Amino acid sequence: MKDRIRVLNRLAGLRALQVRQVMGRVTYQQNLCQRYRNNIAALTRLCDVNSVTSTPLQRHNVQQYKATLHAMNNLQVRELKLAEQNLDRIQQELFAVMRQEKVLAQVIDEKMRVWQASLALQEQKIQDGLASQAWWRNSVDAVLPVKGEEGHSRSRG
Repeated sequence: MKDRIRVLNRLAGLRALQVRQVMGRVTYQQNLCQRYRNNIAALTRLCDVNSVTSTPLQRHNVQQYKATLHAMNNLQVRELKLAEQNLDRIQQELFAVMRQEKVLAQVIDEKMRVWQASLALQEQKIQDGLASQAWWRNSVDAVLPVKGEEGHSRSRG
């Protein structure tokens, strides 16, 4: 039983490591999503900036610049959606791994409880055996006279 519990504890260690790894991936993905949000906000601010254009060439350049910004913004929005979907998938994986870890912890707790109960039962059997031996010795001693006492009682009588 002890070996099984040791193996289960090793497995629990591996599960905990897996949980930490998946949590690291969740954190990374959350940071990635936040970077995309920050990029989108910055690109939106840049798109909203109005500049003074006095020549047709400047207007053309500003229009191309804003069109490029809008295209980059749209790309960032698409990337954010993909990153959020990936984040959802990783979070589901994290929940599954955490459930497995919890189930394993409960199995280990149950095995430990059973093992401790078994040890307590063994201890009780040993104590009962010792108590019965002591009782038997006392009862035998009460029935059989001691050698030294037997000789004294005959000489007096």
